[in-house]
Amino acid sequence: MNIIKPSHPEIRQRTVVRLTALCCLAVTLLIPLTLDAVSLNSQGTAYWKASWNPPSEIDYTFSASERKYAFKGNGTVVRGNETDALPNLYFTYRLEGLYDINTGTAKESMTVSGSDPVFSPSLKYSGTFNCPSDPWLHTNVSCSATAISGNIDPKKWFVPPMRNRTLTAAQIKMLNDAALKEAKKLDIIEPRESASYKASSPVLFMIRQHIPADISLVPTQEIRLQIEEVNGKEQTIIKALSATGSGAYWGTSIDMKPGTWRARGYSVKPEFQNPNEVSWKTFNVTGQPALGEPLQKPVSIISPVNGNTYLSGQPLTVKLTIGQQLVKPGSIAELSVMKHQPTATGAWPLPPVEVYDKNWTISSLSQQQTIPANALSQTGTYTLDVIIYPDGKTGQSYISHKASASFTIAKFSKIQPLIKKPVIKLIPH
Repeated sequence: MNIIKPSHPEIRQRTVVRLTALCCLAVTLLIPLTLDAVSLNSQGTAYWKASWNPPSEIDYTFSASERKYAFKGNGTVVRGNETDALPNLYFTYRLEGLYDINTGTAKESMTVSGSDPVFSPSLKYSGTFNCPSDPWLHTNVSCSATAISGNIDPKKWFVPPMRNRTLTAAQIKMLNDAALKEAKKLDIIEPRESASYKASSPVLFMIRQHIPADISLVPTQEIRLQIEEVNGKEQTIIKALSATGSGAYWGTSIDMKPGTWRARGYSVKPEFQNPNEVSWKTFNVTGQPALGEPLQKPVSIISPVNGNTYLSGQPLTVKLTIGQQLVKPGSIAELSVMKHQPTATGAWPLPPVEVYDKNWTISSLSQQQTIPANALSQTGTYTLDVIIYPDGKTGQSYISHKASASFTIAKFSKIQPLIKKPVIKLIPH
């Protein structure tokens, strides 16, 4: 008797499907940057693996107080339900981050988009964290969340914060190198970009190095200041300057002829900096007023009077008049008081020291401010600079108008009373 064994093709089919699903699951384990474990959602999804490829586009902006990042890349979601392997999902992501160096606050926001209905609308996420160090420059930084929002499910995509987990080791090193390079830069804060200065007075040059608090770097000690006339009519000026005091600060003043000039400063010691890696700052030196130039100055200092002497330890009132065309919404003013240091005969002149600064929004043609008494406690010569920005300080360059006044702070000594001596008159007999 022939015994015919029953055939169960549906069992074989389920076996093949399960084997296929298992194979797909094995493949997903080989995909890098998988930031989530297998999860089961309300639709019965048995597994969901989001893989984030390293960003193909990286942008960053660094300063002494904060760092901004932007990354753009793509990724894949491998998924399947309890019986079938579902088609992969392909997505693009854009991650933006900001780290405040002084407060240790990190902020990041992300948008994930794709053609599948899963990404309609786009998935969004944002978070704010307290981090002891920059989480984009360092790995394994322990951050505590203060706020998280968005419509993305962290359990399926990643565990916040994302920070630099999509970056390769080479990309993280590139960002660290860029942060170090930025810390080595020298910033010419005076003269200002596109500002105009009179040839009748020496042009003041002030250079600083802003080293972020979280970067260990030996400050530059000696720099080279290079000044060129843009049209090449005048000889190039090169000066070697040494740092003043304990801070990374350099300063000098130079008599210059009228024209359009540009300046840059670069390190010489302890490390030589390639001058071609340093940007120029352009400014103008003007001669006598041209015919037809308005007689009214854009900004004038009424008090303190240029050349006058004032008593030490007393507040000093600053009175300004500003041209009508400069007072408009967004106009701002900056005030700076510099104390000149005494210089021995034949010695290199020491740069002035800033003792007070203030900025405010302009609201009228007449402005009044007060320099506090503690800023004028030392006797000597001071320079007051006032700069008006009629359109504010936005963009890479902006219009500015400057006025200056020099004054002296002195201590008045007590005058000894005049003692009248008796006059003896001889009376003839």
